[in-house]
Amino acid sequence: MKRMSKITGKTILILSFLALMTAGAPRIAAQGMIDDARAREAIERTDEVISSAKGVVDESRSQKAQLSLQVAVGIQVRAKESYSTRGYGSAYKLTMQSREEAWHAIALVRTDAQFEQNNIRVTEETHERISRLRDLMIEGGVRDEQALKLMEQSRNLLEKSRLNAQQLRYQLALKLANNAQQLAVRAEEHIRNARALKEMAERRLALLERLMERAHEQVQGRDGEHARAQLRIAEDQLEHGRELLDAGRYREAKQALERCEKTLRNSVRNLPSPPIGDPRARLEEAHRLLERAGRLAADGDRGADPKTLGALDQARDMLARAEDAIDGGRVEEGMRLIERSREVLRAAMRAQEGELTGEALMRRIERIEALREEARNFIAACPAPGIKELMERAEEHLRLARGHARGGDLESGAAEAAIARNLFQRISEICAR
Repeated sequence: MKRMSKITGKTILILSFLALMTAGAPRIAAQGMIDDARAREAIERTDEVISSAKGVVDESRSQKAQLSLQVAVGIQVRAKESYSTRGYGSAYKLTMQSREEAWHAIALVRTDAQFEQNNIRVTEETHERISRLRDLMIEGGVRDEQALKLMEQSRNLLEKSRLNAQQLRYQLALKLANNAQQLAVRAEEHIRNARALKEMAERRLALLERLMERAHEQVQGRDGEHARAQLRIAEDQLEHGRELLDAGRYREAKQALERCEKTLRNSVRNLPSPPIGDPRARLEEAHRLLERAGRLAADGDRGADPKTLGALDQARDMLARAEDAIDGGRVEEGMRLIERSREVLRAAMRAQEGELTGEALMRRIERIEALREEARNFIAACPAPGIKELMERAEEHLRLARGHARGGDLESGAAEAAIARNLFQRISEICAR
């Protein structure tokens, strides 16, 4: 690296000096008759340029520059031969051609030096990145076959780059090194994503193991065969998720554990619930909101977009931390996390609904009608006071929403639909306790 910097710096100094020295030289076309003195002066200046170029080229390993310098020397010999036979015009023209070729040799050295320096820099950075990635995988216990494959491909390209650099093909060497760097960057993205998924799955696994214990305690000694059957299914799902996690299939493990959590919560949902003010009741409501948001993301007008899925994962993680806090006696912290998760979920649901059109609003109303049917099933055996009046209000808002939608008043229809949806969801939450 030091040697190449020296060459580049010297080249720049020489180029600057020669540019100043030749800046005032008139072009051949404007010279008219070239006399002895003018031709001799031009040849002497060209000798100085060739001498300087020789110093630069000799310090480099550029074969192209060496060939260009040889051409410059050959033309200068011919210029001197013309001068010796008093062909001053021809001598002047040839020496100027020689000078241009010497300049070209210096420029080739500079270009090769830049390619070589850049190749060294990119190669060193890529080697360091691959080394860090290997340490990151070991420290995090991450398994990612695709990342390992990309890292191996990157190392192979670096080796090809090294061989081309040895053969002085610096431009090709740099291209190969840049490709190797891009592969290493892709490998890093894979590893970071895998690590995030692994940590998320591990947290969920720990949460579900605690939930499983509590579910067994709740079901034990009660007349709930359906709940016990659901628990056995959840245990199998939990074990499957653990196996996937151990195998490094983190995304599949996360999905399997989410299914397990849903099964586990369903197993105890029909058992007597905590009082309305109990933190666990609020936690269960938030989980039901998460389920609805998940259904909306999957069946929404635009399909599930990555931002919405990211928000669902964020809310899910908050609820896991809330449950940990409540288990540890930090009830206030747990309640704050529950409320934050609900805010995230509501924002995600609003974003998922997207641009308001007549068609989109009617699809939204159809989904709310499905919520209405779910609420009707709940209130049949719901002893909560005022629940039937709440149901009537919800149905009235739904009727208004449909009327506004048909009349083209989309904003009013959307507002009424939102009220109806919130009321139906509230009914389901109250009656599910």
